[in-house]
Order: sequence, then structure tokens, then C-alpha cells
Amino acid sequence: MIPLRCLLCAIGLCMTAYPAGLAEAQVPPAQSSSVTQVDLKISEWFSQGETVWSHNASGLDPNLGNPSSKLKFKDTGTNVTEITGRVQLKNKIYFRGAFGYGAIGGGRLTDDDFLSAQGAASQGATVSGEHRFSRTYSDIGGDNLWYLNGDLGVTAHTFQEKRGSMGVFAGLQYWRERHVATGLAQAECTTPSAPTPAFKCSPAGTVGFRNQSVITNTTTWFSGRVGGELEYRLDPRVSVEARVALLLSYLNNEDVHHLRTDLAQDPSFRMTGLGIGTTSDFNLRVKIWDRLYLTGGYRVWWNRVLVSDQWKLYGADGSTASAPLTQFQTLRHGPTVGLTYSF
Repeated sequence: MIPLRCLLCAIGLCMTAYPAGLAEAQVPPAQSSSVTQVDLKISEWFSQGETVWSHNASGLDPNLGNPSSKLKFKDTGTNVTEITGRVQLKNKIYFRGAFGYGAIGGGRLTDDDFLSAQGAASQGATVSGEHRFSRTYSDIGGDNLWYLNGDLGVTAHTFQEKRGSMGVFAGLQYWRERHVATGLAQAECTTPSAPTPAFKCSPAGTVGFRNQSVITNTTTWFSGRVGGELEYRLDPRVSVEARVALLLSYLNNEDVHHLRTDLAQDPSFRMTGLGIGTTSDFNLRVKIWDRLYLTGGYRVWWNRVLVSDQWKLYGADGSTASAPLTQFQTLRHGPTVGLTYSF
């Protein structure tokens, strides 16, 4: 006969083993995530900007030179704060998005106007032949720039011993930059007594419209972008990073000339065109604590119109006129510093 003590022990073991086995059978295995890494970064871009354009309206008025007018927004210092997120998947695909914003911290607008030889004679210019008859300076007191980037990429190559990787990506960028120029200082004038009001300028040295808005300019670039990037670890704590993208861009630029009563005010001029550009980033990344990294480097952003360029005038009476846009280019560059957290 089986001892009672042995029988009770056997029953107890069966009762405890059965629920445990049943629970193990009923709970499905944990599903592994398809995300291998998420990077969050906040950075500051200490940038200097310059935007310059010119047009040729001599076909509309033979008194005008070629170019007819040239404007340059220069030394527009802007500290841009950028927030970036990147998600890496197991299948080597990654997603990245970025938002940047900064207030325009200053700068100068130079506005040049030109006459043809015929215009110089007919307007009584003090200089003969085709020449620049007017140059004015205005201060840039604002306003801001902001942009959005979105990319889809794939890791194309991983270096041995997991020292880094190379990737390719494609995406979109929306960039908007707005300047407000105030005051008007006449630096040059060869037609102070011109019979046509449009060609008459104040004598050199005249300063007016202090702290008053004279020109508001809004530049918008919408770009498709393709590029490549590299990360390579020099040692367990230090890496180098590089990213270069080609931009294929559409420009829409609008000017409001607040002092021109003969022009519409929303806008006064519009410039459009197709062009190319680039965004290039070069960084050194240092691991400072567990998953936290400090980065520092340099960034260049550039766009230039090449084809389908048009400058369009909007008159106060509702009339319009078009002419070729001979140049339009925006450049912004400067050092960057940031913090990245990976998890």
C-alpha cells in the first residue's frame, strides 16, 4: 500500500504543476518590436544668411538697364533652434523629421537701380552711359525663418565591428524666410532732377523713414531632396558624421514696397522659378553619458534659381507686367551644436 504521506505529496505536486502549465500554454509569446533605435536631438544653428536677386525689365522700358534692379539682404544673423527625431527599424529603413525656427537678428538691405544709356540721357543723369543711378541702404529689423524636413532612408552599408554605417535618403523640405527692412539711406543718386518720378531719387546722404517699414520680403522654397549620410566611430566615445543632400526646388518670393503708391501692397512684386541647392552637415559626436551625446559641426544651406524664372509687377490700378528674373540665390551657413539622446 502506498503510504498516505507519499500520496498526498503526489496530489499536491499535480495540483500546483497543472495551473502553471496551463498558464504557460495560454499566454502568447511576447512580440519583438520592429524599432531598434530612436534618436531625439535638439540643436542650435548660429547662422549668417544672404539673399540676392535681380531682374531685367529693359524690355518693358528702354530707359532701364540690364539688370534693372538688384536687391541684397546681407548679414542676416539668425540663431535657429532645431528639433529632430529619427526612428531606425530592424529592416534597415529609417524615418527622420526636423523642425527649425529662428528670429532674424539684424542685417542690411542694399537696393540698386540701373539706367540704360538712353535712360541716362533722357533722365538728365550726371553720369552718361548705362550705370547704377541709385543705391539705398535699409536696416533689417526682423522677422523670422522656419522650415520642416521629412526623410525616408535606408542603411546601405554597415562597417565591420559595428563602427558605423552609410545610408541614402529621400524627402521633402519646406523653407520660409521673412525680412522686414526699415529706414532709407540714400548712398548714391545720379538723377535727383529726373523728369520721370520713377527715376528721381534723393540726393546722396539723405536719410528718411527711420523705424518705418519700407520693404517686407517673404521667400519660400519647396524642395524635394535626395542624399547620403555617413557615421563612423573613431573610438567607443567619438564619432564623425556627414550628411549631404541635393535639393530640387521651387521658389515663390513676394515683395511689398510700402513706400511705392504706384504698386499693389499684397504683393508688389512676385518672383518664381525652379532651381537646385544643397544642405550639407558635418559633425563630431562625443558620448558624454550613457545614451547622451554632444555634437558640434558646421552646416551650409544654399538654393539658386536656374530655369522658368519670372519677375512679375502688380500695379496699384490692377495692372501687371512680367520680365525675366536674372538671378535669385539664398545662402545660409554657420556652426551648429546639439544634444542627442538615443534609446
